[in-house]
Amino acid sequence: MMDPTQLDKVAVVARADESKAANVHQQRQQVAQQSQQRLGQLEQFRQEYETRLSALGKSGMDARQLADYRRFLSGLSDAISRQGDELQRDRANMVASQNDLREQSLRRMTVDELIAQTRAGLLREEERREQKLNDETSLQRHNFGSSGQ
Repeated sequence: MMDPTQLDKVAVVARADESKAANVHQQRQQVAQQSQQRLGQLEQFRQEYETRLSALGKSGMDARQLADYRRFLSGLSDAISRQGDELQRDRANMVASQNDLREQSLRRMTVDELIAQTRAGLLREEERREQKLNDETSLQRHNFGSSGQ
């Protein structure tokens, strides 16, 4: 049977690894959330700009101004595409950190269970030793009492 103090050291490491994985996952969740917000802001800005362009187009605008608006919208669409790609990467990183956290939690729980089983086994061994000692003491008393009569 393993030494419980060695297992306690393993448990400390497992808990630290789990805590680190939880912190990394939390950070990656925040990054993904911020990335999602930036994408939403860009999409909202594009919608507002398209609405403004449509209104200006109805009231009339010169070709140069229209070309500038379209060029700006094209650049905005490119930025939205890049932000969408970044969001996908951030979400993939978040999923990876979630999987790592799940793995570290499972390891920690396994170590905790092993410690509990080891301690229970040691307790059973101690109880058996005590019972054996009690049985031997009782038998000695009985034998001493029987021979003294």
